[in-house]
Amino acid sequence: MKDKQDLIYDLIFSESTDYEINVAEYILDIYRYDYFISDIKKILKKSKVILLSDKVDIDPKKVIWRLKVKK
Repeated sequence: MKDKQDLIYDLIFSESTDYEINVAEYILDIYRYDYFISDIKKILKKSKVILLSDKVDIDPKKVIWRLKVKK
């Protein structure tokens, strides 16, 4: 399982603006993906990172969160 803190750091400080995140790599229960995404959005808002677009694609084995941010 990947570290959520590393993801947050990348979202805030990297030069990249387009992301495709497999939520299943960060949480054990993929059916609770909405809580994970909500937490990340709150952190981005506090960090003054603007979420330009986001989309969630769900299938039985993975949840892919595609987002575009402005830093």
